[in-house]
Amino acid sequence: MTSMAEQSTSTTSTYLLLVLRGLEYLVEEEIRSKLQVESLEICSVQENPKPPYMQVMQGQAAVGRIILRTTSSAAEVQELRSVQATLALLARSDAVDTESDAGVKQIGQLVSNADWDSAVKLWKAHASNAVDDSAIKFRGSCVRDGKHAYNSQTIAGEVGARVVEKFGWGVDLTEFDLEVVVVIFYKFMVAGIALADPRKIQFRNRLANESRNALVDTDYISTLRPSTAYLMLQLAKHEFGDVCLDSMCGIGTLPICAADFTNDGVYALGGELDELPSGKAGQNARARARPVDIARWDSQRLPLRSNSVDRILIDMPFGVRCGNQRQNNKMYPKVFKELLRVLRPDGRAVLLVMSKKLFKGAVKDLPFRVVAEHTVSIGGLGGGIYVIEPAASTSAFKPTIGQKRSAPTDQ
Repeated sequence: MTSMAEQSTSTTSTYLLLVLRGLEYLVEEEIRSKLQVESLEICSVQENPKPPYMQVMQGQAAVGRIILRTTSSAAEVQELRSVQATLALLARSDAVDTESDAGVKQIGQLVSNADWDSAVKLWKAHASNAVDDSAIKFRGSCVRDGKHAYNSQTIAGEVGARVVEKFGWGVDLTEFDLEVVVVIFYKFMVAGIALADPRKIQFRNRLANESRNALVDTDYISTLRPSTAYLMLQLAKHEFGDVCLDSMCGIGTLPICAADFTNDGVYALGGELDELPSGKAGQNARARARPVDIARWDSQRLPLRSNSVDRILIDMPFGVRCGNQRQNNKMYPKVFKELLRVLRPDGRAVLLVMSKKLFKGAVKDLPFRVVAEHTVSIGGLGGGIYVIEPAASTSAFKPTIGQKRSAPTDQ
């Protein structure tokens, strides 16, 4: 079997990359800066201006899609930080039959007629262990959203039957070597061989998850993907030596990724009110020596000096797993006032929120300037990533949070 180190850089490989819907352009920037690109096509499903309308940000299949042809090695592709899942492309169609069972046979035929030689060769280049072709065990998976005359299990079964017919491989739904993934969103379909190591899958979902090597405690996993953290870090436009803050850090994904993705080029500070996640964040941060500190605090009253933070990155609580919408309505304005106090006048904050209405209501009376607003799909739900900076009049703003604490005299 060809190892990653031995893979020829002159060979062109075709990948299907699943990425954060709404920030595909940032993924493209990383790809073009790190890889030798022959062609790159962003093929995420777009809004339909005429009926039938599609909720392009809703559902697990509403994921960003990029088809990449590159001569870079498998090892170089695996170093991409902005990609959620990497697959060897098998098939693509923008005209799948959704109204009858004929769509099942159509998808099965598309997968069966794919360039399997190239896809399997690419899978072997990414595989950590050699597997004889005759001993390969596989499973078929389907992620589907939209109205169809068939369900996901039917598609997975059809694809599995076609693969068995073509190769005679054994089927194993849990201890598999190879996974054929079909993603169907309304009439749009893509399929590929997942290139993640199946032994390291921490979430038994239908899409191969990305690596969370930075998190030592795999029993308590954040829903925030490291790839999303990377993209938020790019939006922050950090500089070497910056102080990066996540005042509601959960188990520490954002501050840890900020340090790791910058090769320890920033000092990352995270905090959380609850004891359990803050303890887990501390464990994760101490997994290796890195410029990350974790504190237990109230994000509405931060023990930080005014104007002491360069960049802020926060995955704001959605009010689903913890808290609720009513609590967030009261908490958000107080949190944002405190963020404004600690942020430098030339600083920048990047905030992931699920309720745009709540965010806009919380900052409307504060001297923040919205630099950019990105609509994204997070976990199958439509959300937003906001990039904000202190407005020019920030110096005249008198914070109501933290006034009782002593402040530097040179503010």
